[in-house]
Amino acid sequence: MKNPVDTARRRYVLELTAGMLAYAAILIASIHALNAGVPAPWRLAVALAPVVPVVAVFIAIARFFGAIDELQRKIHLEALAVAAGVTALLAVTYGFLEGVGFPKLTAFATYACIMLCWGLAAPFVARRYK
Repeated sequence: MKNPVDTARRRYVLELTAGMLAYAAILIASIHALNAGVPAPWRLAVALAPVVPVVAVFIAIARFFGAIDELQRKIHLEALAVAAGVTALLAVTYGFLEGVGFPKLTAFATYACIMLCWGLAAPFVARRYK
């Protein structure tokens, strides 16, 4: 009998990988098209096209949370809480550094930070439950 958490994890990795690959491809195409001079009526649609695979990534994460057991859900929610706290601390700290001339960061940096921190925190949180 297959472990449902393992099945959910495999499906999540496949969906997340597909979503991120689609995001990278569409983002590159979008930037290239915008730099090439897409006509004005299409600029907004082309600029927002990468949002579609981001929605797919969000759906993959939501499906993963819906398919895992209570312990795994607790681990990932605790890891997300740690990630949110670390990201908030880093954002505030960097905000002070921007005041003394550091370059401004976009919201992309915040998203990348929270996702990276979630991935790094999850194994440490999981160790508490072994």
